[in-house]
Amino acid sequence: MERRYQWLYSTGELIIHHKKGSRKYYDLTHKHLPAELLGIPDPLPDEFEHQKWRILRRIGAVGLLWNRPSDAWLNIWGLKTPQRTEIFKELLDEGKILQVSVDGLKDILFCQAEDLFLIDTVLQTDTYKPRCELIAPLDCMMWDRKLIRALFGYEYTWEIYTPADKRKYGFYVLPILYGNSFIGRVEAVADIKKRTLVVKNIWYEDGIRQTKKLQAAVNGCMKRFAKFNECDVIDFAYLDA
Repeated sequence: MERRYQWLYSTGELIIHHKKGSRKYYDLTHKHLPAELLGIPDPLPDEFEHQKWRILRRIGAVGLLWNRPSDAWLNIWGLKTPQRTEIFKELLDEGKILQVSVDGLKDILFCQAEDLFLIDTVLQTDTYKPRCELIAPLDCMMWDRKLIRALFGYEYTWEIYTPADKRKYGFYVLPILYGNSFIGRVEAVADIKKRTLVVKNIWYEDGIRQTKKLQAAVNGCMKRFAKFNECDVIDFAYLDA
């Protein structure tokens, strides 16, 4: 039933009226949006052109994508391999996407042509200060976990729907990106009443040297995350376990 609601939501028949916790309550769109807005002509009435527009947007959202079955194409209804391949060909012919070769990766990746300046900027920069950031499980970057594994050698599964006794890490674990590498993952929970961010555990990837520089970067990241969650204190609980 939830999948049916998601389909109707993605096609505009339903809206999310409100939420209680993680539960969504849907209602008919026409009951909440004005008729003049709903009556605007569809800018992409042709199904193929609509799919083409959505694929271009998804490539831009992730940054780099390949022409393969992928979770990045979820909810592009009716999209099959032949249509996807034809769409990639047309987008290439129109100059809207560009091919990108990655050392060690046999598959060709694609980026939006308008994003080429970002790649050029990185290639022309001799030095940069690596940042440490937490990546949300549903962030665009993480849509294609197979691509993440191919590019970074990083395995990630969002275990929120995994039974507790079968989880390898935790309920809500965030990937840690440092510089151009995924260095680990963290389970951190905000205790709103105590205004405390409880860091339950940090799992570093094999081969990651926990240098003072890296630890300082991770600690700084945790401080920003605590501030984001309106927490004044960080409790590194796993260090006392």
